[in-house]
Amino acid sequence: MTSGSRFRPPAGLAFWCAHTAFWVATFAVAMLLVTAFRPALADPARFIGGRVLAGFVLTAALRALSRSQGLLAGFGISKVGLTVGGPLAGACVMTLAGIASAGSDADAQRVGIAARFILNLMPLATWSAAYFGYQLLRDQQATELRAFEAEALAARNELHHLQAQISPHFLFNALNTILACKHSPEDIEVITQSLAEYLRFLLRPVATLEPLGREIDALEHYLTIQSFRFGDRLSCRIDCDTDIRRIPVLPAMIQPLVENALKYGRQADGDPLQVTVRARRDGDKLFIEVGNTGRWVAPDHAGTTNTGLHTLRRRLLIHGGPEATVTTSDHDGWVRVVIQIPLTEEYALTSATPAAPEPSEIAG
Repeated sequence: MTSGSRFRPPAGLAFWCAHTAFWVATFAVAMLLVTAFRPALADPARFIGGRVLAGFVLTAALRALSRSQGLLAGFGISKVGLTVGGPLAGACVMTLAGIASAGSDADAQRVGIAARFILNLMPLATWSAAYFGYQLLRDQQATELRAFEAEALAARNELHHLQAQISPHFLFNALNTILACKHSPEDIEVITQSLAEYLRFLLRPVATLEPLGREIDALEHYLTIQSFRFGDRLSCRIDCDTDIRRIPVLPAMIQPLVENALKYGRQADGDPLQVTVRARRDGDKLFIEVGNTGRWVAPDHAGTTNTGLHTLRRRLLIHGGPEATVTTSDHDGWVRVVIQIPLTEEYALTSATPAAPEPSEIAG
């Protein structure tokens, strides 16, 4: 056991401790009530203790039955049915046993059957509601956790698959761009260096969260290559505040959006195609916007299905909850995709002083 770990008792031990504590507390409360309202009752400890012991045994038996799925299935009883029917049946048994054991005891005979039943039912129902309610809640949470883990695993697998894929068209176009610049050694050096840095970004080991600046740097290399390829037909700009580059975010969030902007933005009327990437912090939220001139390409049109946006939304939901959103807009000749991420403690900034934006403009 490490020094930072906490001791957790076994589940069985925790149950028996809680079970025993409940019935000891029930005995103590019942003794106080009997002392206050029936002081003349002979040997109240035996009178109450017998019922507490019976309740202890009955609830332990109900717990054992609830853990035996085969028996429950054989009797056709659900856990909800056991939660309701178990205390009722137990109270009936205890009431009949109390009547039979009363015999000629005058004090015991004064307690009517309905009163006996209610007094026996109350602690049984209280314990069963608490125990089985906790079990149902824990089962629901375990189901949700398994679904969450499955979604997270699927998202990680999709990310690894995305990282492992290097578009052959991109490499082909990058190499052709290098060949087209064969008479300019300086341009060849810039393109080759940018291609090497971008491939290094794609082939690196992927962490769950990475600094935002890492992907921003990779995008600058990617857009440098694309700017040499398209020349005057493409104008790119990246605005990212310096102080938010250290914020850890999901990797490969922006890259697919930029690729879509280049792919579908080229269908717009008029040149050049303008692509912008902006990242800023507003209060306790991080906003990342990818925009391009042109119009929105509807799903199932021109070979697009919005799978990338759906995957991004799911990844953000798993990691950031419902406040992490992706929204799209199409107006004034611009298509914009905005990612909103809540800045919780996990996204705490190491610098609280805002800095002026440092724009990076890449133009052919």
